[in-house]
Amino acid sequence: MVINKLALFSASILLFGFLVGCSKDQTISSPSTGTEATTKSRVTTNSQLENHMNTAGPSLDAKSWSSENKEVKLTPVKEGQYSYESVAVDVNGVNKAFDWSFSTIEDPRIYYTDVTGDGREEAVIILNKGKGTGLNIDELHVLDGRALSEIQVQSYQEIVAGQIETGVTRKNDQTLAIKVKSQGKEHQFDYQVAGINFKQDKLSFGGVVYYWMKNQQIVTTLGASVGISPQYVGDFQITYKFDPAENKLIADQIRFEPVHR
Repeated sequence: MVINKLALFSASILLFGFLVGCSKDQTISSPSTGTEATTKSRVTTNSQLENHMNTAGPSLDAKSWSSENKEVKLTPVKEGQYSYESVAVDVNGVNKAFDWSFSTIEDPRIYYTDVTGDGREEAVIILNKGKGTGLNIDELHVLDGRALSEIQVQSYQEIVAGQIETGVTRKNDQTLAIKVKSQGKEHQFDYQVAGINFKQDKLSFGGVVYYWMKNQQIVTTLGASVGISPQYVGDFQITYKFDPAENKLIADQIRFEPVHR
């Protein structure tokens, strides 16, 4: 399922959208093929974490989130005006603190599954950094299930730079010719925009980075847009695989679905 009508923002616009433009009724639908259920239970933290919370900031009422069978538990340690600013992660009784931050608007999505193919489960934690009209920015963390060391994940910027080619050509005042090429597949189509008042020769990315799970694989939906007030022309769906040589999750399959107008 494609996530349509999403937008690209510069770093300053992302921050503005996160602090000002976010609202609970602006949500992005989950792909129907993904595994989107997340247990949102409230559990009691251990005494060490409670002591840290008491000294580090106001009590968060022991709020936490866990994977479906509670193997992985994430507990916020500090809460700011619009975000949680540090967390504690517990995987089967092994604890570790991280300085991750995420929006208070959307609950984390947490999984315990083997995404590296080594026969051992990892903790997959998806945090939402900001959400609003045409904006959905996720951050992905994958932890080794024993040492809780973080496994690297190839960024969308690396994937776009190395495996995706795009072109935008103005045909007339209301029509853009779009070209997309990735992994040997090419798409060419026209996109209608009322009153084109911008110059752009490539598609833009960054306003929508949405992670989800499908058959024990991590997938990201990456919105591609045109315009200063961004309009989406399509979505890339990128499926990751683990590369033992690089000890990193990298792009495996890349699929593009255009939005025709």
